Amino acid sequence: MKHFVLAVAIFFNPAVFANEQAALSLQQQLSRMPHFHASFEQQVFDMQQQLVQQGEGELWLQQPGKFRFKMELPEPILFVGDGETLWYYHELLEQVSIYDARAELERTPFTLLMSDDASLWQQYRITEHEDGYRIEADDPASPVQYLQLNFSNDQLSRMQVLDLNGQRSIFVFKAVPTDAGFAAGLFQFQPPADVDIDDQR
Repeated sequence: MKHFVLAVAIFFNPAVFANEQAALSLQQQLSRMPHFHASFEQQVFDMQQQLVQQGEGELWLQQPGKFRFKMELPEPILFVGDGETLWYYHELLEQVSIYDARAELERTPFTLLMSDDASLWQQYRITEHEDGYRIEADDPASPVQYLQLNFSNDQLSRMQVLDLNGQRSIFVFKAVPTDAGFAAGLFQFQPPADVDIDDQR
């Protein structure tokens, strides 16, 4: 009886129903871009909404779980994930940090861009707006408080990120036409010789 009452309460709760509808809509949107490649321009604003940094780079996404994020300006930084391992390479510092990809990514809503795991989707509140979606973390200690996504012609066109410190980053994407998936090696990383390696797996 308790489970029936709970099910009825959820069914008649407009907020829960809206969240489920928005999540389904976003999943359908993401299913139309199983692989994605784009150049981007980035702007970073502090808590007072002052512009503190601008950047440029490239992003590759491939479901499930693979990505490559290459920042070229203001300094070369590379994040690579193959679904199991996450590499963070800071070229100027000559340092590579290695993490468990699943453990790190599941702490942020970015994981939803590359996963249809229902248990992960249930950890976030999703609302649909006229031109996109907002994903908010249930965990107040999440390093990313919300992720806002906008799409154009079934491609990701804009992303806004608010972090735990109140810093807001806006990425504007220019999609690179991609007819097929990417080579597997794109989502692997071999640290260069003579760099410091910090393996935190």
